[in-house]
Formats: sequence, C-alpha cells, structure tokens
Amino acid sequence: MLDGQGNNPDVKKMSRLRFFVAQPVSTGYIIDVKRDRTNMARITYQNRLENIINNPYCSARDKDFAGDLLTYYKRNRKLTAGRARCVKQMEERYSPEACAKIQRLRDQGEDDPEILSLRALEGRCEPSSWDKGFLESVIDQSLKGRELSPRQDEILNKIKERNSEEAINSRRRWEADWDLKPRRREEFRVMMDYYRANPPYFSNIVTAFDIAESLEGHDYTPSKKVWEKVCEGKYAIKVINAHWAEPKYPVGSTVVVRATAKQFPNIYKGKAAAVISTTEPIRNASKGCKRYKILLMGVQKPALVDEKDIKIYRAPKA
Repeated sequence: MLDGQGNNPDVKKMSRLRFFVAQPVSTGYIIDVKRDRTNMARITYQNRLENIINNPYCSARDKDFAGDLLTYYKRNRKLTAGRARCVKQMEERYSPEACAKIQRLRDQGEDDPEILSLRALEGRCEPSSWDKGFLESVIDQSLKGRELSPRQDEILNKIKERNSEEAINSRRRWEADWDLKPRRREEFRVMMDYYRANPPYFSNIVTAFDIAESLEGHDYTPSKKVWEKVCEGKYAIKVINAHWAEPKYPVGSTVVVRATAKQFPNIYKGKAAAVISTTEPIRNASKGCKRYKILLMGVQKPALVDEKDIKIYRAPKA
C-alpha cells in the first residue's frame, strides 16, 4: 500500500535496516518475507505443554502439573514468569538426552551402579528412619532418570556420613555403653522431666521417651547426638548439677516458706513445714532450683517448692 506521496512505507522501513541484508530491499523481497512469516508455524505455550504431556517418559506428577499450566494458559492466554520458568524446567527434564538416560535406566533397572550404591546405603539405615524414607524417594527419582537437585545432593552426602561403617560402629558402642552407665540414664530422665515441664523444647524427644517408658520391657536409648543436645547445654548442666547436689535441707528438716516465694499465698508464708522429699523433678535452671516436697503445718496436702524459696525454721524466742 502506497502513502499519499506514492511511496511504500514498508520499503522505507526496511531500507533503514538494509545493513542487515546484502542487497537493497525491494518490494518483492518484503512480500516474500511476509509470506514466509505467515506460513511459519508459531510455537505457543500450548504446543510446548502438549508436547510435555504427550511425552511417554513424563511422570504422572509432571503430567498433572503440565495439565494445570495448560488450563491456566487457555484461560489467560499467557503465563506468569514463574509458570513459564516451570515449563522450561520440564522441557529440560524431558529433553532427548534426559529421555535417553531414562530409557537406559529402565533397561538396566536395579543393575545400574548408581542404583546399587543407593540400595546399599539404604540397607545400612535404621528401619522406618527418615534417612531410609528419603533414600527410597531418591531411588525412585533416579529410576525415572531425574537428576537430583543441589539440595538433595547435600542431604544425600550427610546421610552417607551418618550411615558410614565408622558411624554405625560408633552408634553400636554408644548403645552398648548406655545400659552400663546408670548415672547417664538418670541424667537423661532428669532432663526429660525438665523439658516436659517447659514445652515446646525437645517435645518430640520427650514424646518418644514417654511412649517407650509406657511399654513394658522397653527402654528409650537416645543417640549420642540427642544426648549432647539434651544434656550438655548451658541450662541442662545447671539442672543436672542441682539434681546431684546434696540437699541443703535433708528429709525430716523443719523449714519455713520465705516471704519472697511467689507461688504461696501470704497465709502460708512464715509457717513451719516438714521436708518429706528432696528428689522431686526440677522445673527451672536458676540458682537454688533443687526441688523439695514439704508438708505445711495445718495443711493436709503436700506442696512442691524450690530450695531458694525455703529456709530453716527457727522457733521464736520466748
């Protein structure tokens, strides 16, 4: 189409870009380019997603995801940046090279060296452990020819360290020594009582301990790592030291509740009380946290009190 001056605007436009071609631009050349562009098949996200869905190596999960993306594209005629990135990732995951690897793994199956190595590592893991479940997922992913992510590789290396021959022998020695060291078991029980009274710290370990203790003939044996986390912290050391410390007021002593004790009403403060137990579970890690059970004069029900909240009873002078 010519403008008012008899010039073709397409020719003028292409002439400004003539440095891209080896010869001057003509009207016939522009017509040929437009015809080629018209006949060229346009590849849209719909075509790309349909190719992924129809790929025989595509997993059921990725097919469902690609189907959701296709529905979104048909409704909005575009994809967000994040969804477009997912399409590209799936195309790379099912590229011809990746599909060839999937076929090779299918042909070799369990005989693949990589799968055999993972199976051997899985056999060294504790039954029903998190490591074993993770390895089952990784093996299934590898059999489908899917590469592990950097984060999965990092976790896999940690599992290899935790389940090496040296680590397994170390765990066995720890478990054998556990029954031979009653003091260590007592300290762990003390800390379980402490954390049970102070949730949510180590609540999963406390729950496992309580379940094991409730079953007849069972004993909870923590790993060395769990022991160090539970019993070697700053506050744990204070609690354990208070547990083993000699009581300042032995059983049978007559004490009195201090005026600064917040847990007692004022009517009980200053009253004499008898110490009937010095081994009650400790509830805090402050100074004087050793726990006592006392019986106040004139009160039928015993009370629990920290060592810092009582003092020796002195009879008033006549």
